[in-house]
Amino acid sequence: MTLVDTHCHLHRQEFDADRGEVIARASEAGVSALLDPATDFASNQTVVELASRFAQVYAAVGVHPHDAAQLTPSALAELAPLAAREKVVAIGEIGLDYYRDLSPREIQKEVLGRLLRLAHEMGKPVILHCRGSDGAGAEAYEDLFAILTENLKAPIRGLLHCFGGTLEQAQRALDLGLYLSFAGNLTFAKADALRETARKVPFDKVLLETDAPFLAPQAYRGKRNEPKFLTELVSLWAKLRDLTPEDVARVTSANAWSLFGIGEAPAPRIAYPIRRSLYLNVTNACTDRCVFCSLSLDEFWEGQGPAAWVKGHNLRIKRDPTADEVLRAAGDVSGFDEVVFCGYGEPILKLDLLLEAARQLKAKGARRIRLNTNGHGNLIHRRPVASDLAAVVDEVSVSLNTPDAEQYLKVCRPVFGLATYEAIKTFIRECKTAGMKVVATVVAMPGIDVQACRRVAEEELKVAFRVRGYDDIG
Repeated sequence: MTLVDTHCHLHRQEFDADRGEVIARASEAGVSALLDPATDFASNQTVVELASRFAQVYAAVGVHPHDAAQLTPSALAELAPLAAREKVVAIGEIGLDYYRDLSPREIQKEVLGRLLRLAHEMGKPVILHCRGSDGAGAEAYEDLFAILTENLKAPIRGLLHCFGGTLEQAQRALDLGLYLSFAGNLTFAKADALRETARKVPFDKVLLETDAPFLAPQAYRGKRNEPKFLTELVSLWAKLRDLTPEDVARVTSANAWSLFGIGEAPAPRIAYPIRRSLYLNVTNACTDRCVFCSLSLDEFWEGQGPAAWVKGHNLRIKRDPTADEVLRAAGDVSGFDEVVFCGYGEPILKLDLLLEAARQLKAKGARRIRLNTNGHGNLIHRRPVASDLAAVVDEVSVSLNTPDAEQYLKVCRPVFGLATYEAIKTFIRECKTAGMKVVATVVAMPGIDVQACRRVAEEELKVAFRVRGYDDIG
């Protein structure tokens, strides 16, 4: 399990006596990369020097809002060369703090604007601090969002660190393109409201941080926080989101790579575990081009950024694998609850491979085989395919996505045209008749009448129905 601590102040005097040991303990706990953001102006040089000394450490330069009054024009001029140094991956920690008001608020806002413009000029993401004078921090968040939109265009590359606000504030940050991180405050006994917010934010926009030496997790309250305690947050996130610790580590580490370029980029995968299921990615080809799908993005095909990622797995494969390659990638499947043929492409395009691989996987101990499909199988192969599937597949999950053919044409843009929707319903009926469990699904994107889709599934087709999150895949 490999972790990334995206916010820990290793440069502070609390670590002067044992900094090397702290970093070593973090490595032993699986924390492979640590990002140390500067606070006051003097610490900028220190974090850059620490990043040069320790392979695991990266730096961010900036000025904390407590010390915003320090940022004179000459000091600002000194920041740009530091931001260009090797292993300086962000501008931060910057933002607004109306809780202590150690710098006048107007100066905080002016300095934040200057540093945001510096980040834009340097091509660096930002690490943002926001704390209000009241529990929700309403005024501070309102000012932060206003200054962000005045100085940068969405999507904004940045992290709102140590988030402690409301779900509405979290959503506004996400709408701007920001990532969110929660520190040890997420583990506190009285943090039920914050944990409820954490349950609802898209996990592909979450990063891990300790904010060491501050905010030690509940199990270590009163002690100096340090990066090795990041494992406490991993355990909590796993419970909050019904994920394994390995899922949490993989997704958040991939997110850290996406935003800051630290850690390791996810490699393309054929077999990829999520929770207690093993998924098999057999093609990137598809007969739909759904408006909500990454296959519709140039970024996916160019191999840039996280468009091809699902729960920290990179599903952009250079070519379709053979059945033998799929089986080798799957390995021992006996420990999984199910094996699922599912990628960004349509598995039924590789019907012969699917059937052969599924047959061998069952012989090797697979408990259950599930197929996630767009339901175009009969159109693709110009014949009914349900009986073929029933020989090896236990459950079929079919993407219905809309309540009628006209909207399906607009949203999913199938190559087979308007007739596709009725063909999907026929495929669902045939799979049910063939004895497989069938679940019709819908992606709950804006403009989709989910309840109308439910009626098609449950009342017309007489199959189970499941809603999939629009902004949280996998």
